[in-house]
Amino acid sequence: MVGVGRFIGEFEYTIDGKGRLAVPVEFRKKLSPDENKFIFLPGRFQTIEVHPSTEWNDYEDRVLRHLPEHTEEAQRFFILLYSQAGEATLDVQGRVLLPKHLREWAGIKNDVVITGAGKYFLIWEPERYRKFVAESMLNYQRDRNEAGRQAWEMMLRFRGDVRKD
Repeated sequence: MVGVGRFIGEFEYTIDGKGRLAVPVEFRKKLSPDENKFIFLPGRFQTIEVHPSTEWNDYEDRVLRHLPEHTEEAQRFFILLYSQAGEATLDVQGRVLLPKHLREWAGIKNDVVITGAGKYFLIWEPERYRKFVAESMLNYQRDRNEAGRQAWEMMLRFRGDVRKD
């Protein structure tokens, strides 16, 4: 990750009447001193996904540029990704203006839950977040074990030690 610490934790905030949201101080402390721009995307689980612009640029270079652009699926993905994205700069009070179309898509009115997701963070409608946590905790250990297994297999493939099960 270029110049950004890991975003962790969860925070409850309120969007003001102009659609601005304060970025948690804990998250702002993770940014490099010259980082003040964010990219907003429709996220998984009907959230708003928020990337610091330097991290987003790094992601585009590492991942997106390797995706095939000639398939119909990829074209749809890229069109939606970039047409639905938004961009905002932190103001002097540490707030960003959330794109209205993304607030509507995520079902966000006033209150939100902001959660860390490592290199980026998510903005949730509170009830959707509570439901997600309740359902996900039921499978936490299984999902953790599966993610660990997949990481182990990727590491073995990278090293050339492919297992024959």
